Amino acid sequence: MATVDEERKGATFIGTVILGIDPDAGEVVFFRDFLIEDYKGELTANLATDGDIKKSIDLGELDHKSPSFRLPIPLGTDTLPYNTVVLSDKKSKKKILTINL
Repeated sequence: MATVDEERKGATFIGTVILGIDPDAGEVVFFRDFLIEDYKGELTANLATDGDIKKSIDLGELDHKSPSFRLPIPLGTDTLPYNTVVLSDKKSKKKILTINL
């Protein structure tokens, strides 16, 4: 679990990120009360090892409209080596924020 209160490149990220198990969806990354303010682009999330996007699993696009949502982890994935969630710009693939779990 990680609590996020960061400002990056004029954008503010606030909320909680949890790697856990959902009874309906299996292993997921929960974004709880996660607000993104003043960010103009679209973001994708990756479950990564030490913030390295090359050692990551693409979880998909973030839902800016809802403050609480979940992104499923592919079935059968060993999540033990993953200790960060990396948010990156969808178009440029540039890292915007690394969240330590």
